[in-house]
Amino acid sequence: MNSSVDISPLSMDQATRDLWGDFDPRAIAQLAPLAYQGCYVPRLVKAPADSQEMLPSLGYVAYGMKLKPGSIIYGFYLSISQGSVFPNAQYTVQITDQSLRRRWFDDPISNLFLANAKYVSTKNQASFPNLLTSPYPVVGSGLFLVEIQNQLTNVNPVRCQLVFGVLEVCGK
Repeated sequence: MNSSVDISPLSMDQATRDLWGDFDPRAIAQLAPLAYQGCYVPRLVKAPADSQEMLPSLGYVAYGMKLKPGSIIYGFYLSISQGSVFPNAQYTVQITDQSLRRRWFDDPISNLFLANAKYVSTKNQASFPNLLTSPYPVVGSGLFLVEIQNQLTNVNPVRCQLVFGVLEVCGK
């Protein structure tokens, strides 16, 4: 009898080993069976559009994002410069699943809570997503409203964006 254990490629990242005490290993274990399925393709989805990401002081943007129903959102890619405590911009985010009419957060949250600061030593950039505590299935129409508001009061516009890690379902 040949038995195999699902090992997710995410678990190979040195900053996410079980010994660190993070919840990442548990979240990775939920994703591991999907790693070798032929029915999901990894995809990065950015919100808002390139033309909308530069926000002035206290600027606001609402972005409609469409994902393929049946897909799975597993986390966020929002890097922080190595050695820094905060991202380059500080803004709040609210995500609403339009099919379920469900807001992800009671109140808009700071992007600091969505940022990932796990670095690969050779690249000087964050390479691992900030995983959700459990994968979020995309149902219904797959429409999401992503609202972002710049919290900085300086004069220059800053780049405010959020990149979603998605396992997109293959087929129709």
